[in-house]
Amino acid sequence: MAEKKVIQGEDIIVLVDSKTTLHATTHNLKVDLELKELRTKDTNGKEQSPGDISWSVDGDGLVVVDDSIEDSHTSEDVLGIVLSKKLVDVVIKSPLSGLSKTYHGKAYITSFSLGAPAGDNATYNYSLTGSGNLSPQDATQQQS
Repeated sequence: MAEKKVIQGEDIIVLVDSKTTLHATTHNLKVDLELKELRTKDTNGKEQSPGDISWSVDGDGLVVVDDSIEDSHTSEDVLGIVLSKKLVDVVIKSPLSGLSKTYHGKAYITSFSLGAPAGDNATYNYSLTGSGNLSPQDATQQQS
């Protein structure tokens, strides 16, 4: 019998243009299916039909300056992407074995917020809004 394992939040990461966000604390993926209402003169009630899918990712992190860490976006980088209106590549994945899918898509960073409370850590959060499909890819396809 297979052993169950609860996946921890730090086991799932989001990459933006092949880089993680530095000192991320949370990521939230949201996928919505639009339902289209179908109603005709000869039906008793409303029926639903699937329409478009939209997706987004919200992320939070600590504002940290650490020149020793490569391959990560700083909060300043994330703000720069918003200001440049750049379409970015997004990958949602886990480095754990047994999680066989990653999800790929294109998105815009549509919001950025910086929190700097007195006596506490500076934090930032951002939202990515998908542009097009969020597509699953098997781990075996990723190797090629």
